[in-house]
Amino acid sequence: TDCLGSAGLNITQQINQSRGDVAYNVIDLDPSAQDDDASNIKLKELQKEMTMLEGVLSTRILFGAAGIGYSRNIDGEYYA
Repeated sequence: TDCLGSAGLNITQQINQSRGDVAYNVIDLDPSAQDDDASNIKLKELQKEMTMLEGVLSTRILFGAAGIGYSRNIDGEYYA
């Protein structure tokens, strides 16, 4: 949540579920400040920052067209 706050985004809802050593988070953001192309670029940069956090395997930001916004951290390399 620190990187979301530093990006000026407000979390409206957050769900965390875990099973053993694996967990997932679903975070809903307030979209009111995210309504132009520049904000999509900001979200992509934020996604990279979140994906590269220690312990994170992958992230998905749902915005725009279906099927975009997935990235992975594989052995310290960022793949989008």
